[in-house]
Amino acid sequence: MIISIARQCGCGALSIGKILASHYNIPFYTRQNLLEMAQEKGVLDEMNNFFEERPVDELMFAISETIEYPAKISEKTFSILVNMIGDKDCIIIGRCGNYIFKDREDLISVFLKGNVDNRIDSIAKERQLSKSDAAEFVDEMDNSRIRYHKFYTGLTWGNAEDYDLCFDCMRMGSVNSAKYIEQYIDCVLK
Repeated sequence: MIISIARQCGCGALSIGKILASHYNIPFYTRQNLLEMAQEKGVLDEMNNFFEERPVDELMFAISETIEYPAKISEKTFSILVNMIGDKDCIIIGRCGNYIFKDREDLISVFLKGNVDNRIDSIAKERQLSKSDAAEFVDEMDNSRIRYHKFYTGLTWGNAEDYDLCFDCMRMGSVNSAKYIEQYIDCVLK
C-alpha cells in the first residue's frame, strides 16, 4: 500500500503522516527523505528541481501554460521516483504522489485542506511568525504547490476528482484525520 498525501500549507500533514506510518509500520517519506534517497542512489542531479516546490523555472512554467505540460521532464523524474520506491509500502507527502503512483492498485491518495485562518494560525505558531508573515507564507506555499503540480502533472492541484479522499483535516485534528484515512483504507483494501 502506498498512501499519497497532498496538502494545503499548514494542515498538519506531517503529523497525520507520522500517525499513519506508525499505525501501519511503514516508511514515511517527505521531500527531505526522498532527496536524501536520491542523493544516496546517485540520481539527485537528474531530479533536483523536482524536490523544490516550484517549476523548473518561471519562464519554463509560463511556456508550459500555453502548451501541454513538459511530459518528458515529468516522465523521466517520475520514473526515477517510482524506481526508488519500487513496490514498497510507504507514505509520501506531496511530490505529486497521487499522479505518479496512480497505476498502483494499492494507492490511497489524500488531499488535506483547511480553513485559511486556521492554517495561518498553525504556521504562525509552528514557525514563530507574525500573523501577517504567516499569511504571506501560507499564500506563497499554496501558490507554489499549485504551479508545481500543474507543471509536473498538467492537473489542477486539489481537484477532488484526482484523490480518493479530500477533506478538511483542520476541523478533525490529526488523530481523527488519521483514523478517518485508516477507516477508508480498511473499506477499500481489505
